[in-house]
Amino acid sequence: MNDVIQKIAQQVLENKPITRKYAEYLMFLPSQKMAGKEGEVIFDLLYWANKIRLKFIGREITCCGIISAKQGSCTEDCKFCSQSSHYNTNVPEFPFVGNDIITASAMSASSIGAGCLGVVTSGYGINNGQDLEKVCKAITLLQTHGATPHASLGCLTQNAANRLARSGLKRINHNLETSSRYFPQICTTHSYNDRVATIKAAKAAGMEVCSGGIFGIGEEVKDRVDLAFELKELDVDSIPLNFLNPISGTPLGDAKLLAPMEILKIIAVYRFIFPDKEIKVAGGREKNLRDLQSWMFYAGANSIIIGNYLTTQGRPPEEDLQMIKDLGLQIKR
Repeated sequence: MNDVIQKIAQQVLENKPITRKYAEYLMFLPSQKMAGKEGEVIFDLLYWANKIRLKFIGREITCCGIISAKQGSCTEDCKFCSQSSHYNTNVPEFPFVGNDIITASAMSASSIGAGCLGVVTSGYGINNGQDLEKVCKAITLLQTHGATPHASLGCLTQNAANRLARSGLKRINHNLETSSRYFPQICTTHSYNDRVATIKAAKAAGMEVCSGGIFGIGEEVKDRVDLAFELKELDVDSIPLNFLNPISGTPLGDAKLLAPMEILKIIAVYRFIFPDKEIKVAGGREKNLRDLQSWMFYAGANSIIIGNYLTTQGRPPEEDLQMIKDLGLQIKR
């Protein structure tokens, strides 16, 4: 057992936050097998991440569903995104969907064990006009059908955040995506500060915030730690961890996938940094983790996106539900 990892883990288990120095030590650990003693260090990290999850979170797993409610024609140039109008990805485009689709999605989400349904729209942000009213009506409709409403609507003003909160929206998803240092390398049409402002507006309106990032987009290891501490400073409620699924036609279409053990290390380090927060493994897990998907819970995750994503397919929900059951974990309703 690695003595340093054990020391850091004991500190976390005693409810003492770890320093950036310790977080960097963990994030820079080798994730692939090496000759000698260091070859087993990743398994020590996962062991303690699981201990931390069990103490602060328990055995319950949250499953979240999402619906692409408005798709494509996005004005923003995020280099990983298939919905950007800057790139030719052949993704289907459509305006805000009708109430019948929202209702069907709510019923489907409930049937596959999702405790919430996220309404996701493309574009810089929905802050006024008919689309904002359509979102508010969708939120009301979700509640009517027993689905906890979440939403990801791009950058928001304070007025828009207040309106959404009054409609009954419980949680906003708005990812920082990466560190403030690296963000200009993946998006130039809006700023990192725009994203921070949206998170603060959502919190000021009384909503919970789901905010995380995407990994495998060319960031350095240090950027992964910087992102974590930037999220920690904002005191977000849930941290979704996405892993690049390269889309042909985007600037990152030929990017190399992260190794599964490297992904598990990222999840584990985030559990050390956020012992009592929801850590959600989201986009890209099927393609990147492959046969090691069940290990994400051992690495400290306690939440997943279940079902399909926005423009890519997930795996059959019954397979995820069986995986959770086989691990002796419980779905949080």
